[in-house]
Amino acid sequence: MTMQAKLFGRRLMRARKNRQFTQLQLAERIGTSATTVSRYENGLSFPSKRRLSEIAHFLGVKVDWLLTGFKED
Repeated sequence: MTMQAKLFGRRLMRARKNRQFTQLQLAERIGTSATTVSRYENGLSFPSKRRLSEIAHFLGVKVDWLLTGFKED
């Protein structure tokens, strides 16, 4: 995968851990498997736009932050 996918994965993991959710808890909330969440976090796979939006909403972060690391001021 690309560097962008790896950086996305790191931000996803950070957001998930900040909310104190396991991969399984996040997976259940967004309707996927813990294996899929692990693949996202390790930069091996990338979520669809719809799933990306669900992840951001559930974790209380902006999609833009997950994708770029930048926050709006």
